[in-house]
Amino acid sequence: MNNTISRIGKYKEILADIGDIDLRVQELEEEILGISGQGMEERTGKTYKITSSVEQQAEKLMERKEELFKAQATKKRELKRIDNAMTILTEEERDIMQIVHIEHRRYYVVQEKLMLSYQRVKQLEKQAAIKMERYIS
Repeated sequence: MNNTISRIGKYKEILADIGDIDLRVQELEEEILGISGQGMEERTGKTYKITSSVEQQAEKLMERKEELFKAQATKKRELKRIDNAMTILTEEERDIMQIVHIEHRRYYVVQEKLMLSYQRVKQLEKQAAIKMERYIS
C-alpha cells in the first residue's frame, strides 16, 4: 500500500520529467543539426569502415535521443497506470488521492472540502490505496 501511495505521490514529478525529456530531445536535435553542418571528410581504416568523427558524434547523439524516448515512454506508461487506477475510485476517494498525494496538500483541505473527519479521510484513503494497488504495482 505504501508503494502505491509513493508512486501516486510522484505524479507531478513524472509529468515534469516528461516535459524535461521533451526539452532534452529538442536540444539534441538542434545539436544534431549543428553537427550535420560540419565537414564530412571520410577517413577509412583497414576494415574500410567509415570513421568520420562527425558521423560518430551524430550517431552517439541519435543513440542518446533513443534512450530519452524510451525513458519518456516508461514515464508515460506510469502516468497511464495511475490515471487508470483512479478510474475505479469513488468520487470521495479520488478527491482524497488527488488532493493529498498528487497536489501534496494537507488533510484538512480534504476534510473541509468533503466535510469529513480526519479518521474518515484516512479510512477512505486506505481503501483507495488498496483498490489502486492492483493496477499500479
